[in-house]
Amino acid sequence: MIFYNKDMMTKAGIDPSAPPLATYDQFIATSKKLVSSGAAKAAIWPAPTSEFFQSWFDFYPLYAAESGGKQLIENGKATFDSDAGKKVANFWRTMYADKLAPQEKYPADSFADKKAAMAIVGPWAIPVYKGKVNWGVAPVPTSTGMAADKVSTFSDAKNIAMYSACKNQGTAWDLLKFSTSQEQDGALLTKTGQMPLRKDLTTVYADYLSAHPDYKTFADQAARTVEVPNMPNSIAVWQAFRDSYSSSVIFGKTPVDASLASAATKVTALAGQS
Repeated sequence: MIFYNKDMMTKAGIDPSAPPLATYDQFIATSKKLVSSGAAKAAIWPAPTSEFFQSWFDFYPLYAAESGGKQLIENGKATFDSDAGKKVANFWRTMYADKLAPQEKYPADSFADKKAAMAIVGPWAIPVYKGKVNWGVAPVPTSTGMAADKVSTFSDAKNIAMYSACKNQGTAWDLLKFSTSQEQDGALLTKTGQMPLRKDLTTVYADYLSAHPDYKTFADQAARTVEVPNMPNSIAVWQAFRDSYSSSVIFGKTPVDASLASAATKVTALAGQS
């Protein structure tokens, strides 16, 4: 989801109750107003660093939305050298080229420090920014402004698993079933505000969401999440993608579309190794 600073929107002359953020064109236009008005140093400030996982927090959420829920790799092949991938990458290239997203790393939390007007965040952000930022929330943008109830996004899930080498698989399986039961998922939600990955989240925990309406938008999205592909060489795959993305999208050293095509070839080759 996109968190935005309502006070900065107001300062820039933008309606804070419904800022135009649904399409790429709207998002860019709103970003330009935020920066040109002096309301914010940056419209949004994703980390422009080269760690393999950074693409989970700039490219991947928007790609999941634009592509209708595709993973970076499907059936052993890269999916991002596509119309959806090119649209997302070129959107971010515009944000960097127009100085709406900085090319240097911010040393702390740019949204909390009120240097950036927006941030891509999960439900963890609600208690973090409470009392610090007067925030609103919106789905990540898509090229056409997809309805919120159709948007897929990256969940950054923290999962559990059982290794095949486990000596007590029956006991371990009972523990897994218990820890992901409706009751225990409810305890996770109540104690932490983190969303259990359940398609029926909004109905099963309706009472909690009625009492904590700030979480309702995130709960609705829990039914439409996209994960990172489970595959060999996953770090190498993401690093190859990030290196290409950094060169073309963030720093403009190589053409975006050609860079995606080259990265897709490398990523598909890596995905096929075991």
